[in-house]
Amino acid sequence: MQTSNLTIFSLPFGLITTFFISYAFELLGRKFTISLSYILTGICFIMIPYTKPYFWFLALMRCAIGVTMAGPISHPLINDYVRKNSRGKAIALNGLGSVFGEVFAMGILLKLSKTLTYESAFTLTGSIIIAWGIYFSIFIKNPNLINIHKKYDKKNPTRRRSI
Repeated sequence: MQTSNLTIFSLPFGLITTFFISYAFELLGRKFTISLSYILTGICFIMIPYTKPYFWFLALMRCAIGVTMAGPISHPLINDYVRKNSRGKAIALNGLGSVFGEVFAMGILLKLSKTLTYESAFTLTGSIIIAWGIYFSIFIKNPNLINIHKKYDKKNPTRRRSI
């Protein structure tokens, strides 16, 4: 029951963040927003075992995970980098990546963590998430939005821009 409550408590925070995360992608860039999201999520995971005995602190960490993962869940990378006629394939590959991540978490991380203490298990998981954040900070390239807007404006000359 407590696990269900944690999920229910965190959902509104993640939903609200999803509305505003698009501004972060535009203002801060894709690379910074996604990298920071993963790194902060990893830190939240590492802190989870230290929330004991305070349920409110655990609920706060769960809400923070919902907030920090709003960016990676709703990223615009497929629209930025994949041509229109290939986006269906890209979305399918994105879905396969999610399945692979779940299989990795359940098949490998769960087996590894059975012999570890709670602190060590959450530190291992958080460290992997932080490593992904560092990876994304190196390999994600921000699109040149000015060139994209110029190309779009040439195709649609009647479009008015407020920028």
